Amino acid sequence: MFLFDLDMTLVDSSALAQMRRFQMWENVRQNMHLIRPFPAQGRAAPHELPGLLKADGQTVGIVTSSPEWYATAVLQQFRIPYDVLVSYGDTENHKPDPEPIQEALRRLGVAASRESLYIGDDVGDVEAAYHAGLSSVAVRWGPTSIFELSSSAPDIFMSKASTLLRRDRIGGRCYIGEALTSKWPFHSHWGSILHCDDEPVVYALGRYFTASDPRHATSSLSAAVLSLKNDDSQAKILGECVGQAVDLLDWTPDCIVPVPMKPSHERNRFKEVLESAADHFDEDIEVELNGLKTVKEVEGYKQMNALERAEAIKGAFDTDYTWGGAKILLLDDVYTTGETTRECARILNANGAGEVRVMAIAKDQRVFARKTCPACGRSMKIRENHTTHVKFWGCSGYPNQCQNTEDF
Repeated sequence: MFLFDLDMTLVDSSALAQMRRFQMWENVRQNMHLIRPFPAQGRAAPHELPGLLKADGQTVGIVTSSPEWYATAVLQQFRIPYDVLVSYGDTENHKPDPEPIQEALRRLGVAASRESLYIGDDVGDVEAAYHAGLSSVAVRWGPTSIFELSSSAPDIFMSKASTLLRRDRIGGRCYIGEALTSKWPFHSHWGSILHCDDEPVVYALGRYFTASDPRHATSSLSAAVLSLKNDDSQAKILGECVGQAVDLLDWTPDCIVPVPMKPSHERNRFKEVLESAADHFDEDIEVELNGLKTVKEVEGYKQMNALERAEAIKGAFDTDYTWGGAKILLLDDVYTTGETTRECARILNANGAGEVRVMAIAKDQRVFARKTCPACGRSMKIRENHTTHVKFWGCSGYPNQCQNTEDF
């Protein structure tokens, strides 16, 4: 089943964005002619998708935060067919609350399933799909920045409308790091690598979920990243992820340099990862394991905000290399605020590097958890019994303020 957002997903209503935002509906009514179709991407334009999917026997719905009269007029104007329409007045709560999607499921008589998709253009669509139990798809042609979407990333990130028409491949359209560590089917496309930022260019191989996020419990990539901090048991598969991702890029680095370890750490967590990665990319790409070094250890870094991190990290790194204009791919494990990699890139550029890009194994995600402790009202986290390895919900106040637990 395919459920779609309407504005900036199926049609380009950017000319009416301000009027719609301030609910100037009479002005909107007089300017409906300004709504435009998006150009075709691949063999279909976005507004053509519902009709093509219905012709293929699929169930199609529209779930929008716009009023019914407006949605109906747009759907008629662009001849978009549907099996169900849920608009603003049909529910008490609105996206990112899952109620509108749940209402569409109720009207269709269909149970929530990860086999069904909700396709939208912003983070509210992604979160609503998650809470409703559907897989989320975000479109590149909407107005939401890639950076914002990377922090609340969808299950599938697509750049071409025709991606949805290859239904046999939809299950393999996830991020390369999540697919390979989970042993899922994988079909490469633009969204196989999560695009996170552009100054410098930052890629990630998937999403990192913290223990306070319900998705953490089933994320093989998050588990592999955590394991890498302590041992090399996941280094080979993570190296395969990195190597295949480098091979997919439309940009070829001369060197790969990891973010350096702290002076107090004896083990370089990237050594075996990069040895494994080298089996999968062009042999002309050099791995410089010691291309950067840490000269100042920063204490309490994770507890700092972005501004504090930026100040604290200055002067923490150095290099003994003169890079001679080389294109460098900087490797990190988790991309959060980006202050560490920006400082590393600055040092590399100051010592002769040409272009520096960043590849993180995973991008940290905004928590979608909505579970609160019934005993004290604090948020609950997913914890693990160290003996049985069974996961369960535990209050974030554990053990001093609250010891409440619940089955996961």
